[in-house]
Amino acid sequence: MESVILAKYHSLVAHCAATRYDDGDPRQPGWFTVKTLGSAWLVEVKDPDTCARLVVIQATLDDAITLAALLLDSEECPWEPDPWLTAAKAKKKKN
Repeated sequence: MESVILAKYHSLVAHCAATRYDDGDPRQPGWFTVKTLGSAWLVEVKDPDTCARLVVIQATLDDAITLAALLLDSEECPWEPDPWLTAAKAKKKKN
């Protein structure tokens, strides 16, 4: 999956496009949402496999996207539990 606009944010593109982990196990692709929060920009990255999210808030859109991509590449990425994804996964298991 190639993107001219997101070319320098490989980790974000990979997060949204990869369907397998490095060991070959299947993976549900994640996604990210960009929105404004007052005068700031919020980037929220979702990982459906772990029911986790990463939230980044910065003054500029470029800074928010850049920080989200850097954090995704980090071993210490500050993922937090995502209540919405957890509820959706539980509901899916019931059906």
